[in-house]
Amino acid sequence: MSPTTIDCDVLIIGSGPIGATFARQILKPYGEGVNSGDLPPRIIMVEAGAQESKVPGEHKKNAVYYQKDIDAFVHVIHGSLHPTSVPTQTNRNLTLPPVAWSLRTEQTFNGQNKNQDPYKNLDANAVTRAVGGMGTHWTCSTPRQHEIERSKIFDDQEWSELYDKAEGLIGTSETVLKDSIRQRLVLETLGKDFKSRGLKALPLAAKKVENKNLITWSSAATVLGDLAHLNTDQLRPVFTILDQHLCKKLNVVKDEENEEHGNGKGTVRSATLEDLSAPGDRDAKIITAKYFIAGRQVSQNSRFVSAAPQVGMLGPSLTRPQAWHYTALTGISQGFNLTEQPMCFCQVVLKDELIQRLQNDKWGKDCDRHRRKHPDDILRIPYDDLDPQVTLPFSPDYPWHTQIHRDAFSYGAISPAIDKRTIVDLRYFMLMQPQDKNTKEPNRVSFEDSITDAYGMPQPTFDFKLSDKDRSRSHKMMEDMQNVAGKLGGYLPGSEPQFLAPGLALHPCGTTTAAKKDNERVTETAMKDTSCCNEFSRIWDTTNLYVGGLNVIPGPNASNPTLTAMCFAIKSAEDIRRRLGVTTKKQRISVKMVQTGEDQEAEAEETDPDDE
Repeated sequence: MSPTTIDCDVLIIGSGPIGATFARQILKPYGEGVNSGDLPPRIIMVEAGAQESKVPGEHKKNAVYYQKDIDAFVHVIHGSLHPTSVPTQTNRNLTLPPVAWSLRTEQTFNGQNKNQDPYKNLDANAVTRAVGGMGTHWTCSTPRQHEIERSKIFDDQEWSELYDKAEGLIGTSETVLKDSIRQRLVLETLGKDFKSRGLKALPLAAKKVENKNLITWSSAATVLGDLAHLNTDQLRPVFTILDQHLCKKLNVVKDEENEEHGNGKGTVRSATLEDLSAPGDRDAKIITAKYFIAGRQVSQNSRFVSAAPQVGMLGPSLTRPQAWHYTALTGISQGFNLTEQPMCFCQVVLKDELIQRLQNDKWGKDCDRHRRKHPDDILRIPYDDLDPQVTLPFSPDYPWHTQIHRDAFSYGAISPAIDKRTIVDLRYFMLMQPQDKNTKEPNRVSFEDSITDAYGMPQPTFDFKLSDKDRSRSHKMMEDMQNVAGKLGGYLPGSEPQFLAPGLALHPCGTTTAAKKDNERVTETAMKDTSCCNEFSRIWDTTNLYVGGLNVIPGPNASNPTLTAMCFAIKSAEDIRRRLGVTTKKQRISVKMVQTGEDQEAEAEETDPDDE
C-alpha cells in the first residue's frame, strides 16, 4: 500500500518536556493570548514509545503508591531506561554445557556496539521511549543556570524573561516542602555552617496536593496543559500525538530562492514515519509540514549526528544518507562539544542528636498529632512527612550542582531494616568544560548505519574522557560532599561516598550547540564550523529545520539543564510562531504603538532576521 500522507504546519519529533514546550509556545504561549480569527496552526508530535498514562506525558511518580514508597519507584526508572551504547562483551561463560552453542570469537549481539571503546564510553547513559520522555520519571529539579554556566547568546534581561516563562510552564516552586519537618531540619542543620553559600530549598517543578502530604510532579503533561485535549475537530485537529511512530527520514530539497554565496539553503518538505504497531503493509506515513523540530536530546536518542558528515544524516532519527540530495547541509559541527555531569553520591543516616532535636515541641501541629496517634514511635516524625529537597547552589568557588534530598533513582535503594525517615541522599553534579573540536581527541558522539538498536536506528558511539582540570575538580567536589554529609550523619553501609558511572546524570549537552552571529557579514556556512544552529535553534543553512533539547546548550553546565533547554525552545517557538503569522495580543499592541511612532524597539522585534 502507498504511504498515508498527513499535512500539518509543524512536526515535532519527540514528546518530552522540550517538545511539549515547542507545542505549547506555538499554540498557547505562556502569559500571552493568541489573537483569534484565523485557524490555529496544526501541530503533530511524533514519539517512538507508547503513551503509558491516561494523561499524555504524565509523571509516573504521581501515582500515590510511589509517593508512599519512594524506593518502589526505582524499579520504574530501571524499566524506563534503555542503554545507548554497550561495548561488545568478550567474557566467556565457562560453565555453559559443552553441547550448547557458544561464542567462538568476538561477536556483536543484543544491541552491543563493537565500535565502542569501553574506556571512552558514557556507560550509564540511557534513553526513555515513551510519551513524555524522561519527564515521566525525572527528579523535577529546575534551577536556573549561574552566569558562569549561561551562554552569552542572550543578555541577562532576556535570560531572566525566558526563565520566568519556563518556570511558569513547568511550575517551578521553592515552597513545595515548606511544611516538611525533615526539610526544615536539614535547612536548620546545614544553615549553621553553609549559610554563606546560599543554602535554600531546591527549586522543584512540582506542587503540593491541597490538605494532603502528596506532591504533583510536573512533566510534559504539565507543559502541554489542555493542548492534549484540543483534538475536538476531527476534520482538523489542532494538536495530535502519534505514539509508537518512528521518524526514519527527513526529505529535503534545495531552496534556490534563498541562496547565500552560491549555496542554497535546505528545506525539509516531509518526514517519513513508520507506525511501529501497524501491520507491515500499512505502517508507512508521510508527514508534510512548514516547520520541523527535532525535539529530543539528540546526543541520546535522535541519531542526529553522523560519523561521516560529508555523506551523513542531519535530521533526527535519520538512517539513510540519501535523505540529503546536496552538500549545503554538510560540514555542520555536530557531535562535538559533548559535555556531561560527573556525579558523586552518598547516603547518610541522620545523627542521633538531630533525631533528638525533633523531640521538642517546636516542629508544629503535624508532629504533635503524630505523637498522640503513635506514642510508641520513637522518631516522632509523621510517617507521611514529605522528603527533603535542599541545595547548596552552584558558585564559582563550588562549581557543582547539589541535591541534598531523598528521591528515587536507578541506584540508592534502602534496606528494609532501615527507617527511611532517617535517610538523606547527597548527589553532586560537576561542571566540566567542553573540548574544542580541533583538539587531538575531542569529546564527541557519532553514529553509523552498521551499528543499530532494537528499532533499526544507528546507535551512538561515545568518545569521551575527562581533562586533567575536570579530574582535579571532581576530587574537590567529593571533598565538599563528604564535608556536608558529615554535618548530617553517618554513612549508610553500602552507600559510602562514591563516584557514579559516566553518563548516569542523563544530561549530555552541546552536541548540536547553538551560536549567534557576531555580525551580518558572517555567513551561515561559516558558522557551521563551530556550531550547529542559530540563537533560534534553526539549523544553519536550512530554512525550516529546528532542533531542541539539552544538546543545543553551549558551554559548561552543572545545574540540571532542563529549564535552560526550555528557554532555548521558547525562543525557537517564538520564531516559528512569528513565521507562521500567529500573533499574540501583547505583540499586536506593540505593533500599534509602532504605528503611532511610540515604540521603535517593538518594530525591530517584528523584523524577520532572515529578511535582513
